[in-house]
Amino acid sequence: MFYSKKRFSEFLKFGGYSQKDVLIHKCRARLMRPSFAIVRDQNSKCFLLFIRGAISTKERLTAAASVEVPFHHIVLNEGQIDNVILGYAHYGMLAAARWIANLAIPLLHSAVREFPDYQLKVIGHSMGAGIGAILTYILHEHYDFTSCTCLAFAPPACMTWELAESGKGFITSLVNRNDMVPAFSKVAFESLRSEVMVSSKLDDLQDQDHLSLFAKISQRVALAKSHMLSISHSVGKTADSDPSISEPLLKQAPEIITPEANRLNIDCSQQRADVAANLEHDFSAVSVATSEERIILVDKDDFASAKTVTESCCASQGDVDSNQVLDTEEASLETKEEAPSLTQNGAGKEKQKEPPSGPGSRQLFPPGRIIHMVAQLPLEPNPGEGTSSNEIVSIYETPRDLYSKIRLAPNMIDEHYMTSYISTMESLLEQLQSEDTVSTAPNDL
Repeated sequence: MFYSKKRFSEFLKFGGYSQKDVLIHKCRARLMRPSFAIVRDQNSKCFLLFIRGAISTKERLTAAASVEVPFHHIVLNEGQIDNVILGYAHYGMLAAARWIANLAIPLLHSAVREFPDYQLKVIGHSMGAGIGAILTYILHEHYDFTSCTCLAFAPPACMTWELAESGKGFITSLVNRNDMVPAFSKVAFESLRSEVMVSSKLDDLQDQDHLSLFAKISQRVALAKSHMLSISHSVGKTADSDPSISEPLLKQAPEIITPEANRLNIDCSQQRADVAANLEHDFSAVSVATSEERIILVDKDDFASAKTVTESCCASQGDVDSNQVLDTEEASLETKEEAPSLTQNGAGKEKQKEPPSGPGSRQLFPPGRIIHMVAQLPLEPNPGEGTSSNEIVSIYETPRDLYSKIRLAPNMIDEHYMTSYISTMESLLEQLQSEDTVSTAPNDL
């Protein structure tokens, strides 16, 4: 009720509290100043400190201030400093936690002296869970609050590894199904972005290689055709260069112009034969160099067309090793021509394994002991048994490094809201009650 948009009076009525049980309530959230309340619960003999998540725009700006700043936790043992845990924390959540601590600590000192048998519990959801976890570290540095505990629903990644590990004894983080917020951090987001970009670039490079091969072959053919057309055009101009010879004269005096025309035809045929011989010599040089000397005698620009001709020649000769030599030579030439492209193509998989981290970027993790609720369909579904949704809900204590990477799922946002957490917990409680009933039935008999 407190994490919903309903009025605070309805929350008090739902929990059975009166206005006298409220130590402090800040309903309007501002930048770095979230909405929170401290309530005295007589049934559990606890002071409950509730911190709401990001609902308004200013609260979302607090969550967006994700710069990592130094945050050190002093561990007390019987009132004496026993250890100091060095680390970093989320700037916006740390600032909000210190603001709440300045307001709440004087009130809590007075309340604990008045009710010494009461415990202090911090409860938060989403951004409020991260603020509550950091606030619990701050409260533990005071001797009166060393027994303070925190229950964090859907906590974000808000602190570095050492700090998160040191809070296992007094912080419990609860994660629902495919909720992505506990794994969402700047480093994890950059890693996901890098993987998506690398995979798309690999696809683009493959398409670009196919298109460049087509373009080089087409360019080679077009150059050959244009060269042949230019030769024919020049021959035509040579035949018509003498203006004194007209068409009737050519018809009337064939004996006079026949030797000159024959010489022009011989020159044209000779030039065409030379061009054909040069092309054939280039292609034959590629074939001989591939099959015998293993050296490609072509330019880099003509490599694609030479490769096509050479592969056809090697196939007709039954040479199996020539394909491997061509691949080796192609790799060496592409390395010299397109070094950046080859680096992206060859080292793509290595980049996926190494998450990018800019200067000063640090991986953040959810705090404390992490409990994950997982739902799955039964192997043999039976509508008459189990929960109403026929799902089996299990809880696991999961390792922290599981939340160093964002895992995409269709419902990863919907399962972050408190209504989804309540639904999963109700299913889990219903399942546990049915299991207890089955286990105690033989004992009753």
